[in-house]
Amino acid sequence: MTERKQLIGGLGLLVLGIVVAIVGSVAVHMAEAEEFNEFGQEVYAFFPRGWIPATLAQSVALGGVLIAMAGIILAFVYGRPLTWSRAMIGALVFSGLMFILFAIIPNQALTLFQSTLDWTPRRIFVTIPPFLVLGNEISISYAALKDMLVAGYVTTLLIVLPVVMYQYQERTKRRADAPPPEPVSRYGRPLRSPNGASTNGHGNGQVVS
Repeated sequence: MTERKQLIGGLGLLVLGIVVAIVGSVAVHMAEAEEFNEFGQEVYAFFPRGWIPATLAQSVALGGVLIAMAGIILAFVYGRPLTWSRAMIGALVFSGLMFILFAIIPNQALTLFQSTLDWTPRRIFVTIPPFLVLGNEISISYAALKDMLVAGYVTTLLIVLPVVMYQYQERTKRRADAPPPEPVSRYGRPLRSPNGASTNGHGNGQVVS
């Protein structure tokens, strides 16, 4: 992919992500709006209410943001020589992604579980059979389940993200250390000078002096 095509593709993803994020945000507003306004008129009657449509709309908006961030990286950072400006753009996008993964998503999950679904300590999720716990009565509340889910999500990210970043860094390093491809002629044969040296790689049959 040429730099121009990469730039156009990245900008296209950026615009698409912004549009999807706006559509998702409007859908969230309609799903969480009151059914009637202060004048008793029904509002957004065509749109379903409830936590399920609202959560789906939030996921759409989040997906749009991620698409836009991917577009920024593709257009200005990925596969290009690293400069201070590109490093700053990459750092800003990465910081934003970490903020989404470690702050916004857990916060929205806790809000959904605790406020909307009423996963409080008063509600029991499961009671462990007494014969498994030496005759004691032990139960797990929905509040404990909520904490386990969110903590498990964050812990998984703390393990997966460093592994992914390390693998990507090693892959980039292997690409940088790989020998450059040998130039070939239009017939697919290696271009070499009479003394065995490679040509300049321009495909014009000239040899390195």
